[in-house]
Amino acid sequence: MAKFVRKSHFRHVFGTAAKKDHCYEGFAVSRNAVESPFCAVNPKFVAIILSSAGGGAFLVLKLDEVGCSFNITGLLAN
Repeated sequence: MAKFVRKSHFRHVFGTAAKKDHCYEGFAVSRNAVESPFCAVNPKFVAIILSSAGGGAFLVLKLDEVGCSFNITGLLAN
């Protein structure tokens, strides 16, 4: 049985990581596969499911306010 490796059409595409001033930091995203989808986005906000004891916690952030969010004001928990 011969191995066949399919030719990739995306070999020329390379990405770069986002810079720290364009990222969100300071919260732990849920790793539970049952809680999918992990995020929801519209033109103004992003909602992210957080890992917390008891479940049901999610965070709503404005898309234009990036950076480290130690004071989580958009946290909604049940």
